[in-house]
Amino acid sequence: MAVTNPAPKRGPTSGIHSAAKVREKPTLASEALREDLAPAEPGRVQFRFWLVGIAVALVGLGFAFRHGIGNPELRWQAATVSFSAAGALIATALLPFGYGLRAGVSLAIGIGLMALGLRGSGPLSGIALDGGLLRDLTRLITLTFLPAALLFRAHYRAYRRARYMLAAALILSLPFVVTEGLLALNDSAEVVTRVAAGVNVLAVVCSLFGFTSSATSGGGSWWAMFVLFLVPVEIGLRQFTPLADADTGYLLYPATALGVQCASMLAALGLFQVVAARFGSHARDTSLPAPKVTPVPAVTPAAPQAPAAGGAVQHGSGRAADPPKALRQTH
Repeated sequence: MAVTNPAPKRGPTSGIHSAAKVREKPTLASEALREDLAPAEPGRVQFRFWLVGIAVALVGLGFAFRHGIGNPELRWQAATVSFSAAGALIATALLPFGYGLRAGVSLAIGIGLMALGLRGSGPLSGIALDGGLLRDLTRLITLTFLPAALLFRAHYRAYRRARYMLAAALILSLPFVVTEGLLALNDSAEVVTRVAAGVNVLAVVCSLFGFTSSATSGGGSWWAMFVLFLVPVEIGLRQFTPLADADTGYLLYPATALGVQCASMLAALGLFQVVAARFGSHARDTSLPAPKVTPVPAVTPAAPQAPAAGGAVQHGSGRAADPPKALRQTH
């Protein structure tokens, strides 16, 4: 007797079950274009990773202050502020905050660190030691507004107000450009600081590429990163000048440069997302071009012709009229 193999069991995804699967809604070309020209919440996920990275940098800075870096009189206070700011950033990154709220908290923490530094305390305390408070104030203003405007211009390149915001940020950066230009032309200054000042002026001037055609982003994201990473370097290079003496503390200026970079990234990225949360919906409504409407020609109905002999009516369709009933019967 032949043994037959049993029929294979049908799984839940075989046969008719596969037809019952819910298909994903396809992404329309207009929706993809809208998301490209004006994203809803740019950098929502990436920003949380940036917050964690900045928090790790502040923790390392706090341990450096605890182990002898910086001003001997302000080490413990600077370390405490660094640890506190890092804890707040980690909580902001992990808690289920909304897009605008998370950005606002980041902006507030960054501005708070800058304010403490201008008062000579916290991880940015070194910016208030050389007497150039006005120059460093213009530096912090530039680091806050110019990268935020460049990022907004890069993500909303078809939005006209993005260029207005970039123009306003460049106007706010003019005092910093003037002070850095004067420092670069100062023969009595150290060569390393003069070179750094010239690089800072060049980084700000390159932001003018943001006024290029709306077909491109103008490299706004790259120029924003250049400003955020290059402008604080000049503070760290003060370690190789006579400003770094025994009274200022060991490696105070490099530690201050790292603190300025962390605070400026928090302020700039937070400000960018706050503005995106405020104007993003309007940018999405105005960035897409209006659809072209093709006019449809009007169809004029053909007028009926005059009745022919025998009472038949000639229609405009060109079809011959039927003969009368009496004639049909005779034939």
